[in-house]
Amino acid sequence: MTPTTPRRSREVRTHYAELIDALRAEGDHEAAHRCARLAVEQGVWRHPAQRPVHYVPSLPPRPVHDPSAFWFTAHLEENFPAMRAELDRVTDPVGHGFLPVEEPLLGKGRWEQVTFYEAGQRFDDACARFPVTAAVIEGIPEASYAGSGVVTLSWLHPGTHIVPHCGGTNARLRVHLGLKVPEGPVMRVGEERLHWEEGRCLVFDDSFEHEVWHEGDAPRVVLLMDVVHPDLDASLRDAILAERTSFADRVTGFMNRQGISRVELTDDAVRLFADPNTASLIHRHLREVGARAVELREGRLCYD
Repeated sequence: MTPTTPRRSREVRTHYAELIDALRAEGDHEAAHRCARLAVEQGVWRHPAQRPVHYVPSLPPRPVHDPSAFWFTAHLEENFPAMRAELDRVTDPVGHGFLPVEEPLLGKGRWEQVTFYEAGQRFDDACARFPVTAAVIEGIPEASYAGSGVVTLSWLHPGTHIVPHCGGTNARLRVHLGLKVPEGPVMRVGEERLHWEEGRCLVFDDSFEHEVWHEGDAPRVVLLMDVVHPDLDASLRDAILAERTSFADRVTGFMNRQGISRVELTDDAVRLFADPNTASLIHRHLREVGARAVELREGRLCYD
């Protein structure tokens, strides 16, 4: 970005990102590329493949980084045998106890995770299940209690496709340590294709468009962690960490946006209760169609 190029607001970046994603979803990839290039021309981003909503223009647009430039990659790789042994001991072949990834990025297949940290918050249940892995993670403060992103075990089943998408910010980098890596999975970051190796780290900027395919016949499992971008100005880094939102804040925001007033766990399901306005809307619709229940199946309303 040159000094004369305008810096656009978060709102402008959000609208551009939504338009590009919508064009891609419709299959018009050429229009999506043109829109991304136009955004760069208008000073929204510096690279058409790097489209985060929370954007730091001063950081160089570099999709893939050398793992040896980060002290903690050696720490992770040295502890790989112990973490792999724990993974084999704790989990079964289908990944029992892993939960679906909460982001709507799954084109097909199954993608699940166990979360150790999110925005500096420690999840005690996961750490208790994987104490060896948790101890290794806690030795990396920039990813654990002082981190601004997530630390998870990511379990990708064969036949899975994670659709092209850009992470929300370029102020941090994503690290993968291969724990179980069969033949078949591959990741594209920008224009580069990356392959995992067991016991080795990858470091990339997930604010670049990336996607994953798994065409093998066995699960791929990586330890995934976010770390603050090393070129980020110290004062800006402190400001970003100070603005971290808790997991409870994220759940609160989701419930408010979706019109949910209460959630209950039962033995075999999650029960959601709508707020008064949402409940009134659904009740009126059910009365009009003469049904007692409605269910969303493959994007369509089905009634009982």
